[in-house]
Amino acid sequence: MTTTSSYRSPRILLKELGITEPEDLKIEAIAEYCNATIIYEPLKGSAARILGYGDRAIITVDSQSRRERQRFSAGHELGHWLQDRGKVSSFTCTEKVFLSEWSGDNPERRANRYTAELLLPDFMVEPRAKNQEMTFETVRSLAEAFQMSLTAVAIRLVEVGSFPALLVCSEAGKRRWFVRGPDVPEVIWPKEYPNAYTIAFELHRGGTAEKSSTDIQADGWIDHAQSKWYTLREDSVKTNHGYVLSLLWWKDERQLLDLEEQE
Repeated sequence: MTTTSSYRSPRILLKELGITEPEDLKIEAIAEYCNATIIYEPLKGSAARILGYGDRAIITVDSQSRRERQRFSAGHELGHWLQDRGKVSSFTCTEKVFLSEWSGDNPERRANRYTAELLLPDFMVEPRAKNQEMTFETVRSLAEAFQMSLTAVAIRLVEVGSFPALLVCSEAGKRRWFVRGPDVPEVIWPKEYPNAYTIAFELHRGGTAEKSSTDIQADGWIDHAQSKWYTLREDSVKTNHGYVLSLLWWKDERQLLDLEEQE
């Protein structure tokens, strides 16, 4: 069954298809419903590409990539098809794009957001993440259930998880982008450069993370005058591309509660 490939939000698309469980998130079938056919071939220099003509599109995904990367890549290109169709006829995307384009307003970021909301819908992720700690152990468990990348799952955990949190992506020790959870006030910002007492700092220097979800002084990460009075938890991992992803979360929410009282 196919329909026209005009834009529909991920939630509406899943509702049209009657998809309610992670195992039913078959990206090939979803794409075909949107008049886009996914094929798998070895690619050099890119993780996926899309070529659109009229009402049809062909999405080519690197057959040598991991399955979770293939799913995200395919969903990313489908996001281009549904959001940018008519503006350009093709996109070629590298794996680095999927890691780095999570901020600003550009076609790559919008395509990343589309596939995250399509293949990690909040109405499926939220009940599975409820009361789970904001750690990469939780992220890996969800990534296995949804067959998705750690980056995408970590973002969705921050957005719909049970604790206030930030996800920060840093490169060469410098913050590249971050995602703020809905319960983290706007006055809370991660530092551009985390200090020497953070796990991320150690990972960028070639070290290893001896512990996961370690309590640290909040001013190691948070650029706010009162942060030295509080603690937060950090769990950081290094990706294959040299980025460090850091989950920062407040199991002890006193800093956030105190900020609310000051407003």
